[in-house]
Amino acid sequence: MDTAIRNLLPTILLLLGCQTVTASTWTFASGGDYYSTSGSSYGNQITFSQGLETLQVSALSNTADTPVNSFETAYIKRFSTGLGVCNREEGSISYCLNTNAIHQVDNVGQQDLVLFLFDSQQAMQSLTIDPYGVWDRDVSFWVGNVSPSLSLSGSTFANLGALGFGSQMNSLNGASDAALTISLGGYMGNALLVGGLFPADGTPDRFKIRSLVTNAGISVVPVPAGAWLLLSGFGVLAGLRRRPA
Repeated sequence: MDTAIRNLLPTILLLLGCQTVTASTWTFASGGDYYSTSGSSYGNQITFSQGLETLQVSALSNTADTPVNSFETAYIKRFSTGLGVCNREEGSISYCLNTNAIHQVDNVGQQDLVLFLFDSQQAMQSLTIDPYGVWDRDVSFWVGNVSPSLSLSGSTFANLGALGFGSQMNSLNGASDAALTISLGGYMGNALLVGGLFPADGTPDRFKIRSLVTNAGISVVPVPAGAWLLLSGFGVLAGLRRRPA
């Protein structure tokens, strides 16, 4: 085969087998993805849908009761700027929902946590948070491969590894009222646990969770018809080169 034709073959083969990563942006603020809710008190859930993919979201908080730092169910709600949480120590749900500083995801008193549970493996890419008012925006998160029926109620931060979560990772950011997108490192899992910095450093972290970007997998790009014609043409040229004089 002619050297020039041979050198072009890798490019042609790349065209024929081209693949791309499918990114999903889950938007929790107003106007975002379709969702449905189940339950109207602590332990409720919100389910978001995109095509055939679903994402189940719930809320937890830790408690000062025995055992210390064990998790108990909390209340999650979709607000105009994203997901917020009311825990059992913040008064009634009604009071919490009508007090802007309280119904954010915060680490004041009790540690609020939001659990994202997917129905398939995801590469966790980025998270956008949006505080109401000027607050610190430090974030702790854990990515896990967990049981689809996972319940964290009664567990503790120390038990997360045994449940399938990886190490705690922190993103430290200054105080502001501006939305902020943080990297989640691309770690693979079907679960993501997010909260303000744990343990708290004395400066309150408060924010809503506006959106989440994940990579759901690999999809094959359709091969353009021209690529097949081009490859056929190279085959003809190669045949002519080998024909004896």
